[in-house]
Amino acid sequence: IIRKLSSAESLGATTIICSDKTGTLTKGEMTVRKVYCDGKITEVTGVGYEPTGEFHQSTSPVDPRNDSDLSLLLKIGTLCNNARLDNVNGTWSIFGDPTEGALIVTAAKAGFEQKELERQYPRKNEIPFTSERKRMTTVHLTSEAEQVAYMKGAPEIVLERCAYILRNGEIKKLSSKDKNEVLRVNEKLASDALRMLGMAYKKLPNDATFDEEKIERDLVFVGLEGMIDPPREESVKANQLCQQAGIKAVMITGDHKLTAMAVAKEIGILKENSIVLT
Repeated sequence: IIRKLSSAESLGATTIICSDKTGTLTKGEMTVRKVYCDGKITEVTGVGYEPTGEFHQSTSPVDPRNDSDLSLLLKIGTLCNNARLDNVNGTWSIFGDPTEGALIVTAAKAGFEQKELERQYPRKNEIPFTSERKRMTTVHLTSEAEQVAYMKGAPEIVLERCAYILRNGEIKKLSSKDKNEVLRVNEKLASDALRMLGMAYKKLPNDATFDEEKIERDLVFVGLEGMIDPPREESVKANQLCQQAGIKAVMITGDHKLTAMAVAKEIGILKENSIVLT
């Protein structure tokens, strides 16, 4: 529906359409598919926001509750989070960011309820996510009356803030070899169209003041969660119509370059001679 007839002329002269990706070209329903922790990749089954699914390592089912590192990763994703998972008349839905919602659903699949975790680890403070920071940090109280900081964000940004890594329940110095390994796994999973998030934590002194710079450095890297947001079927058809009409479609996103390329290829926007800019 247009107000002024001149708008039809403008639309008729359009040669390029620039579109956002998440929720526009894609469904906007994130589902965690793979988790990287303690040097192992765990696959997660189930789709959408219903918290039913299983965890598998090399096709063998695993119980995250019996793996302290994996449990911590899932807890960080749920506590460093401002979304909510609700069940209304049997329908599961997310209130808030779909990316954050996917983390809550994944933890719930392992039996970690958001409300129960928030009761056990009440939040004291938050350093919010921004597009410039590319990370979010929350400070919580533990049952032992200790303070702990949880961080999630772009994997390379989170890694920059870490000095240690969690391996088999032990905190070890983060070496350049460890960093390269995490970045290699991150790139591999991102190239499979997965949006990647890194998770880290840090125990704080009980008398620590709320100093953002001190809180967000020398953290312990825990792992990655990779989620997918499938393209809408109508996006593929719309792109084909654009091509037939001589209109070029451009996808714009804040996602990792490799994730964006995989989705653009599936929709048909990315071709052999296409240019990808960061």
